[in-house]
Amino acid sequence: MKRMTMEEILADIRSDRVKKVIHDADMGIEMDDQYALAYCLGNEKIELLSCTASTFGKGKDGDYAWGMEESYKEILRVLDVCGVKDKYPAYRGATRPMGVDDPVDSDAVRNIIKTAMESDELIYILGTGCCTNIVSACLLEPRIKDKICVIWLGGTCLDTDDELKEECNLAWDFRAGQYLLGLDIPLVLLPAYTHGTCVLEINLDTLKAIKGDAPAAVFFRETLPGEYDDEPYYVNGWERILFDVAAPAVLAQPEAFEFKIIPAPVITDWGSYAFDSTRHKIIYMEKMEPKPVLDETWRCINNIGKAE
Repeated sequence: MKRMTMEEILADIRSDRVKKVIHDADMGIEMDDQYALAYCLGNEKIELLSCTASTFGKGKDGDYAWGMEESYKEILRVLDVCGVKDKYPAYRGATRPMGVDDPVDSDAVRNIIKTAMESDELIYILGTGCCTNIVSACLLEPRIKDKICVIWLGGTCLDTDDELKEECNLAWDFRAGQYLLGLDIPLVLLPAYTHGTCVLEINLDTLKAIKGDAPAAVFFRETLPGEYDDEPYYVNGWERILFDVAAPAVLAQPEAFEFKIIPAPVITDWGSYAFDSTRHKIIYMEKMEPKPVLDETWRCINNIGKAE
């Protein structure tokens, strides 16, 4: 399979072709990954192949093995409540961050490699957590770089990198994030802050768009939001940001995004962006329209409900 240019991949993203997808998520730390998975399950333009669990730290020293296992269990729970637990395989991922030239092997990594190498069409990997699994797969089997496109939600907007090092998906494995932007692979970068995917704000009234009494509908309208009703950093009542639904929306609703092909930025050791016009090209999201993406998320969940 010949490596596609960024222009060709952007044209493919904007096409009506059904895309094959692996969802790599830190689903145990927040609730937005769960809605991103539901989007994949209920959208006709996405063919979900498998799910892989990415890790996150907990506590002072960061218990990454615990974080990965929580993500894995949450993936299984979402698949189960959507009635498809036996249809989509899930794989455990890295239990620690990367070191220098130190990929972390795992079942998730082996799944990414196997899926890419056996496919005769481009595999899109939706990264909605730290990118340890994705980068490790690329380092352990460099041939997959011609067979995948990574859509990674992480970092901040290029013009506002004051909090770059604190952004969660980058912070859980900062070195992996540096590697990802340094690898010459097809990449779509979705920044979180300050005017990136953070515009995907919801409240309890928003969730009323999820209709019916099917298990998936009740879970996403009531059960899951109820589990996140005491977060101290949401001070204006129950409000959340569904950052991660942006990743599948890139494939199903590209018209909601403004993309630009740019030289890959560098993530410096001190936590800022640096720029070099000679570097390989990536696709960068400059802006997105939140309402159509959220409306489609509710439609996808309602689709799952109809299938129950």
